Amino acid sequence: MKLLNKDEFLADELKYYFIKNNIQPGMKLPSERELAEQYGVQRATVRSAYRMLEEEGIIEIQERSGRYMGHERIVTDLRQIKSFSEKLNHIGMRIENKLLAFELVEVDKQLSGKVKLPIGTSLNKITRVRKVWWKEELLPILIEYAYVPESIADKLIKYDLEENSLFDILRNGYGRIPKREEQIIEIVYADEFEAKTLKVDKMTPLVLKEGITYDGEGNILQYIHAVMNKDWVSFEQRNEQIEQKMGAVLYGL
Repeated sequence: MKLLNKDEFLADELKYYFIKNNIQPGMKLPSERELAEQYGVQRATVRSAYRMLEEEGIIEIQERSGRYMGHERIVTDLRQIKSFSEKLNHIGMRIENKLLAFELVEVDKQLSGKVKLPIGTSLNKITRVRKVWWKEELLPILIEYAYVPESIADKLIKYDLEENSLFDILRNGYGRIPKREEQIIEIVYADEFEAKTLKVDKMTPLVLKEGITYDGEGNILQYIHAVMNKDWVSFEQRNEQIEQKMGAVLYGL
């Protein structure tokens, strides 16, 4: 069993402190001096513990202002199908979309292997930047390229793609209900366009998500290619059977 250093132990204690005191995103945190006195440690230990929490994305540091509770992350459960808008609504954050381009394109040899559709298939290509409001500032966190077969959603341009979720448009406008997704998640590095659009440095690590969404009959509804600011997203894959077994062990059921 690994013994925790003082700063590691304090970092764990602070996580409990945040929960116990219902510290909400954006709230200012106690100073190093206050915590050093409260926990009977050196300020250097507090500083190190805070640094660990910052690296985990739990807290944020603002120059000349102090430390604050970090924003919530947009959690994607890889076993569930939810639109980006639904995930943000779940954590009470406001979203805005900016439509960069809408095009009709045809599947070429390179794209065919990704979208699993024949070469020459006509697609609606939608390029959007997804933004969230945080501390009265609108922050771009995701660039999304969505490809929707024209045979599934003809005249898609008539819908407001800045105000509406694409999933909602497919459900309500075309009667197409997303039922299953195949996803690949990996780390990439921001090119010049991505860095400028997401307001990060060039070569900053980003999360790349590629995937295909199907309806209940196995029809392809969309292929998506999205790059995301890694500080705003996290992914999980829950297994209900394992969770039930763990609960039985923990609670003696």
